Amino acid sequence: MSERQGNRPESAAPLLRLHLFGGFRATRDRGPALAERWPRPGARALVKLLAVTPGHRLHRDQAVDVCWPDADPQAGLRSLRVALHAARHALEPELAPRTASSYLVSDGSLLLLDPRTVWIDTDHAEETALAALAAGDISALAHAARHFTGEVLPEDRYAQWAAARRDRLAGLGELVLLALATAQLAADEHQEATATVERVLSANPAEEAAHRILMESFLRRGLRRLAVRQYHLCREALDRELGVRPRPETERLHRLALTDTPAPALSAPSLPAPLRAPAAAPLRGRDEVLARLLSAAGPPVTLLTGEAGVGKTSLAREAARRAARSGTAVLWGGGHDAEGHTPYGAFAEALDGWLAEWDAARRARVGAEYPELAAFLPSLGSLRAEDERSPEEERDRLFRASTALLGDLASVRPVLVVLDDLHAADTGSYQLLGHLARRAAERGTALRFLVTYREEELPEGDARRSVMASLTRQRLCAREELGRLGKEACLAVVRDATAHAPGDERAQQVWELSLGNPLFALELARRLPYGGPSDNVAPDSVRELVADRLLRLDADTRRVVEALSVAGGEAALTELLDVAAHALHPPGVRRRGDRRPGARHRRLARRGKAGGHGRTP
Repeated sequence: MSERQGNRPESAAPLLRLHLFGGFRATRDRGPALAERWPRPGARALVKLLAVTPGHRLHRDQAVDVCWPDADPQAGLRSLRVALHAARHALEPELAPRTASSYLVSDGSLLLLDPRTVWIDTDHAEETALAALAAGDISALAHAARHFTGEVLPEDRYAQWAAARRDRLAGLGELVLLALATAQLAADEHQEATATVERVLSANPAEEAAHRILMESFLRRGLRRLAVRQYHLCREALDRELGVRPRPETERLHRLALTDTPAPALSAPSLPAPLRAPAAAPLRGRDEVLARLLSAAGPPVTLLTGEAGVGKTSLAREAARRAARSGTAVLWGGGHDAEGHTPYGAFAEALDGWLAEWDAARRARVGAEYPELAAFLPSLGSLRAEDERSPEEERDRLFRASTALLGDLASVRPVLVVLDDLHAADTGSYQLLGHLARRAAERGTALRFLVTYREEELPEGDARRSVMASLTRQRLCAREELGRLGKEACLAVVRDATAHAPGDERAQQVWELSLGNPLFALELARRLPYGGPSDNVAPDSVRELVADRLLRLDADTRRVVEALSVAGGEAALTELLDVAAHALHPPGVRRRGDRRPGARHRRLARRGKAGGHGRTP
């Protein structure tokens, strides 16, 4: 007589629940709690083996072959009897001696889990999934998908006896998710369809049907760039995992993404904030360089250099205003000493100033089309983070997205990006500039960059210097050195900016003291009294600018500058170095080895006193 017909208790046993998804667990609806750790691993393995076997029944000899493959037949049968006894009591702690188990029973030479008292989560998930696939509606498919809560018996991932059941359920769960995503796409539930498909791709990156659903979703929303990107991700995954090419259906979607009607063109930015106020005065003495800046010929980057106060930013503003009047889209960003090095700050300011003007719906569209940009453009808001990538991968994605966004704008009209005071920007801004310049040159994009820059602000060996040197070597950058103004232009600037034109004597004094630097000329004209003797005191703004520049110099260089100022702006190099080295310490405070200043030092000092106003070098 079998145990199924033997000493079975008359009262109904509590339902035993075996959980295989996410790892083996056994629970009961009522009665004493079951121990999480079983005294014999063989007993636990026997129950799991029966749970994944079709029909949940197995011949004793088969159980021995799987659980104890290296044991001789007699030893294997003894191990089976011990494991069987331990398993029955682990599942049913209250089981009395010589009483048949309510769950793990024998039927002759067969061992089985009683279907009347044993519930298995994988069986329930399979039944629910098959019913949902037959029905095809979103609610049923979503309900079925929630039953696939993880890998089947991950602790036995490489056990052959679990492979067939695991693969069957993994494939069935994938079918449910794909059917659900397809139904969501048909209902225009694009966000839900995307989330569903990403569950498939996280487990199986080479599932081509999932890639196709994403491509179709992007195309329906007009996100052609993302559809093309998804095609390439699909192609790479298929080649890496299976060594095959995409199917014709996928290639058709790719061709559609390349030839589909373009999305609505990006609107040109309005005039950036630094350009909205009209110019305070006409630009003087810069006609030739302005014409070169506005010329479409030449490399994509124009580097506008020159000393502080010479008018680089004013010239860049005028060039940008004129370019905007001719139909060019102008973006404006820059570096800021007071704010430190914000990552990609110069470009973030330029792009964010443009996108911030848009309404929320249009910004959301750009954020969907270029999700890589949301990390450094506040106007796009915060997007859901994707899988972690290395800094190099993130930078590559950011560079490609920036190229695509500016390229899309440049396909409609020429684009000029002004980057002011780039010497105060971070290295990332320089690297992004280099990437954009190369792509613009390779593709013939109507994208140009006007950069104001003081190279002396960057220390020797700085990576930012290397980027600019590389652009120059590759002929992607033209340098425009902005010199000081001539006398006539310099005095015209003064006349434009002051209420009264200075007299001849004062005009000559402004010219001699400023040496054609527009900023110095303006400040001197405002500071120097008209008609009375000059006190020869430099304006505070000039003093502050000079002091700031001196603070950036090292001690030896400052000593040379001090000696040159004493000399009146001109001196023989040997005398200058001698005074800088030995004659600029306080009296009585000389370093070891210093010589007393001799006739040469006194002669140099007298020359400085006789030099009048001490011209700025």
